[in-house]
Amino acid sequence: MNDINFDLNSSENKNLGQVFKSYSKHWLLITLSIIMCLAIVFLYLRYWSQNQYEINSTIFLKNISSGKNTGDIEGFRDFGLIKTTQSLEDEIGIITSSGIMEEVITDNFFNINFYHKGKIKDVEIYGEDVPVQILVDENADVVPYDLFIDLVFIDEISYQLKTEYEKQEISSTHAFGETVTTKYGTITILKKPEVKSITEFDPMTFVLTDKEILVSDYLKNLSVYPDNDTGSLLRMTFVSSHKTKGEDILSKLIDTYIEKTIKYENELAENTIKIIDNRLKLLSGEIENVEKSVVDFKTKNVVTDVASNADTYIQQANDYKEKASDYQSQINILSQIEQTLLNGTIENSIGGGFSINDRTLTDQISTYNSTLVERQNLSQSAVTSNPMIVKLDANLTNLRKSILQNVQSSKNGLLLAKRNLQDNANRYDAQLARVPGMEKQLLDISRDKSTKEGLYLYLLQKREEEVLSLAAPASSTRVVNRPKAGIYPISPNKKLTYLAGLLLGLFLPVSIIYFKNTFNTNITSADDIKQLTNAPLVGEISKNKDSKLILTKEEEGEEQSPTLELFRLLRFNIDYLIKDASNKTIMITSSVKGEGKTFIAANFALSLASVGEKVALLSFDLRQPSLMSYFNLDEKNGITDFIIKKGIDKEPLLQTYSNIENLHIMGSGKVIGQISTLVMHERVGILINELKQDFDRIIIDTAPIGLVSDAYALNPFIDSTIYVVRENFTKKEHLSIVENIHQNSKLKNCMVLLNDTEPKETYM
Repeated sequence: MNDINFDLNSSENKNLGQVFKSYSKHWLLITLSIIMCLAIVFLYLRYWSQNQYEINSTIFLKNISSGKNTGDIEGFRDFGLIKTTQSLEDEIGIITSSGIMEEVITDNFFNINFYHKGKIKDVEIYGEDVPVQILVDENADVVPYDLFIDLVFIDEISYQLKTEYEKQEISSTHAFGETVTTKYGTITILKKPEVKSITEFDPMTFVLTDKEILVSDYLKNLSVYPDNDTGSLLRMTFVSSHKTKGEDILSKLIDTYIEKTIKYENELAENTIKIIDNRLKLLSGEIENVEKSVVDFKTKNVVTDVASNADTYIQQANDYKEKASDYQSQINILSQIEQTLLNGTIENSIGGGFSINDRTLTDQISTYNSTLVERQNLSQSAVTSNPMIVKLDANLTNLRKSILQNVQSSKNGLLLAKRNLQDNANRYDAQLARVPGMEKQLLDISRDKSTKEGLYLYLLQKREEEVLSLAAPASSTRVVNRPKAGIYPISPNKKLTYLAGLLLGLFLPVSIIYFKNTFNTNITSADDIKQLTNAPLVGEISKNKDSKLILTKEEEGEEQSPTLELFRLLRFNIDYLIKDASNKTIMITSSVKGEGKTFIAANFALSLASVGEKVALLSFDLRQPSLMSYFNLDEKNGITDFIIKKGIDKEPLLQTYSNIENLHIMGSGKVIGQISTLVMHERVGILINELKQDFDRIIIDTAPIGLVSDAYALNPFIDSTIYVVRENFTKKEHLSIVENIHQNSKLKNCMVLLNDTEPKETYM
């Protein structure tokens, strides 16, 4: 007979269906875990969780550049005299600063919280539900931070304080408005004016929180960010467990920010006015000095207007130069006359074509020329000795001397006059040459004066603007949307919380099962067998309430056992896998004791016999036999007797069970030593061969193969092997034995049977 070497499952990995199947059998644990987690979530949301609401508001920041209405001089912005344009990032930093938040908490007593006691959790109250105002001296030596103090209203004028301090119960009664000094601090409780009857209010508990801690908590719950990328809107959100209180906190924060902004702008305006006043005083003196410099300059340089004086200088210089030129012409004429008189004789005439301004000289020259003409006329008719001619010559000589003297005298006078005119012209030219310098000096003085006057006027305008801004104070911030709480809480999110509870309820058992399976070294399912060995899985046998034989309904009147059906299915599976008509001898073994191989052998034989097959069941576990106890039969003579006692017949050794005549059982016989040698005896083959001739099936129960090698000695005589593996008992490492047997064909047609599995649904 050939061995079976085919593989039913190859080396397939688990698919999703297999994974789901492995977890679905723990459905009860998973269901209970989900129910428990959802119940915890319900109790948490109902009794322990604190609802958180989001309060939203929007404010608008104006772009302010200089007071309320401003010019555009960048230099003054740099000097800090003008309010600069606001930056959204800077304003966000101011709003979220700890200083403003601390002022909000201090001014509005937000660090004192009031509660009504509940059975499970306390409920915070605020506003109209609180009829008193509590003042705590936080500068005292002892401050009751985080100390819960009960407040009970006795009547309209008195109240009672109760608390536990330093493990002592402290109770005291006081009047409203009284400053109370206790071990835990100094407290004053005032009744609100609008409260008519304080006794109508239930007792309450109040607690004081450290401002630094509260500031940090409030700032964590505050978010300020631009509402859009290009505008000047700021979106403000605040998270609070109390709607009204959260709205008041955000409102007070905005109001405080606006007040501080106005205060800062007013302080800046006042400081600017002071600086402007000081500067105006200095500028006034400087302007007076500049004006005095102009007067001194004009006085020193004898000018009223440099431009008009320059024209005068040019006109005067030209006049003097023109007169000097005229004098020069006269001088030139006189010089010619002088030369004529000095170089000529009395017979030479003096030119009369010259234009001479001296009337006397002109007359003398005219007289001389007429006398000369008379002499010339007389000399044509008389001799030179003629007394008339001599007299005329004497007259001409005298006239020449007189003319020469007059010419020289006039010439000297003209030269002196010309020199004076030239000096005057030069003086005016010098004055004219100084004009550009004077213009530059006067322009510098005028420019300095204009600059100071312009700055003076500008500062006067700025001063008026700052005065107006103080007279009509207005903030550069406008509230667009007042703080408003959302209708629904943002935390806890019930849907997400229930979903988390559901996932947690699913995760916990699944993770437990996963880690249990991961660290579990035992076989837990048929999938483990398929993964660890290629030997075919012949079937599964479900759990049985006890270790007794499984009987048919006809035998004991009980309902048909599902396990019995599995044994019948086992018979069909074996026949299908082997497909050999001579598959008579089937050996049943396992790795270790306790895996149920004897139980399988007994019931398998019983199921075969119950359907008409003639079955011989052999107890070949010669070391620790237990097969006969299943049938309540005595361990009399058996296999060891047949082997040792030659000539003994097998018939007396076979015992029958109850009314099933087809089942014959042979015990192991007397327990003796050297079992390994005994199972290898030739009489073993004789016994099995004789039984094959008389029986349809031979079922052999052997010792565990993982402990001893007895089963290997029977391999030549068997047709197939059932290797029993018990769920949650057999170690995974033991399947290496099965794989070794299968791969090396150490046992014929080795098949694996999974025992003690969870019962499956049946079709009845």
